[in-house]
Amino acid sequence: MTKSAFVAILVFLLLFFTLRFYLFYRNQPQHYNGEYLSFETRILSSPQFSYNQQRISAHLDTGERIFITAPMYPQFGYGDNVRISGKLQRRVLENKKLILAMYFPKIEANKNGKNLLLAVTGFVRQKVTLFFEQNLPPISASLLLGIVFGIKENMPKDFANDLRISGVLHVVAASGMNVTMVGGFLSSIFSFFLKRQYALIASILGICFYALLAGLEPSIIRASVMGILAFLAQILGRQRLASFSLFIAAYIMLFISPSTLFDVGFQLSFMATLGLIVIRPIFDRDKKLKNLLNKSLIGEDVVTTICAQTSTLPILLANFGSYSFISIFINGLVLWTVPVLMTLGGIGGLLGIIFEPLGAIFLYLSLPLLLYFQKVVSVFSQVFGTLNFTNFSWQFTVGYYLMLISLVIFFLQRKQGKAN
Repeated sequence: MTKSAFVAILVFLLLFFTLRFYLFYRNQPQHYNGEYLSFETRILSSPQFSYNQQRISAHLDTGERIFITAPMYPQFGYGDNVRISGKLQRRVLENKKLILAMYFPKIEANKNGKNLLLAVTGFVRQKVTLFFEQNLPPISASLLLGIVFGIKENMPKDFANDLRISGVLHVVAASGMNVTMVGGFLSSIFSFFLKRQYALIASILGICFYALLAGLEPSIIRASVMGILAFLAQILGRQRLASFSLFIAAYIMLFISPSTLFDVGFQLSFMATLGLIVIRPIFDRDKKLKNLLNKSLIGEDVVTTICAQTSTLPILLANFGSYSFISIFINGLVLWTVPVLMTLGGIGGLLGIIFEPLGAIFLYLSLPLLLYFQKVVSVFSQVFGTLNFTNFSWQFTVGYYLMLISLVIFFLQRKQGKAN
């Protein structure tokens, strides 16, 4: 393909993309406070139960999320197809973010809308959650469920806040980083008895299965897609191909649902993956730094954290208003435990469904690492504070990314110059 043909195709795609956004937002309904709304949706995250209430996260056809508060009974679960009817409330949170909510609307289950695959997945998630909670202390169980499956509905609020302050909250979400860890671990296992190509295919299938167990929320689907791309980049060493695939995947996601552009999960997944693809090679090509990391106790986890946080810093500050100065250090202390915990927790959870005593052994083996993780997070979240931002301008974000792009180009050209 000639350069002019490539530019022509790119311009056409951008124009088509712009038209899609224009038509989408031109026809977007404007919801108002007190509006009566009735819609059908599928529950793709486990409801939270507390104080004789259940909280359900639902999505409209436009992609907008609505937070539902309903009575404890009848209870609804992962994968249920429901019709929700009630008055809409527009709420402004402390961080000035606007959300849509419904309080005690009418909810009817559609029995004909059940999905067999999601029903099986929901049953497995429920069994694994109960098994973890029966064999581990509450905080340890919630931490392991978060690390392995991204299930954090029953996590104590105080501990979740400690994770946020210490900058390791991403560990208990099915993020691109966790998906990449799953792929890397599976690749290491499969490579012992399969050829490279077959090991890669098996690893990708494993990531798909992990995404299914973690829950098919839009954020998890995006993280899985982008995590697979980052995983391919590390195995094949084809950063350009991975970058191109990442942008194509983002293009398709945004074309299907333009509102995804303003979803924080999408922004973090995209930029974190891009950071791993683009910034990581700068560290990998520095032999002295690579040897130093291999000899250190915390290894390359610090590099992964630096790449991900460097590429997502403005998004974190703009949406959460705080940043921990020592988050990179804390990540270095605890991230090495994540692959081990994912392995022990994953094997223990699956075996626990078949034969509980055998699965429990793996959970008990994970307990010392879980207690270590909890202690590090608890101590450092109390000793060190965070840098808080009340106002965060878009000009800073633009300037930050322009400077970051300039630095990446400079270091990559410098490395290429030395190689030549």
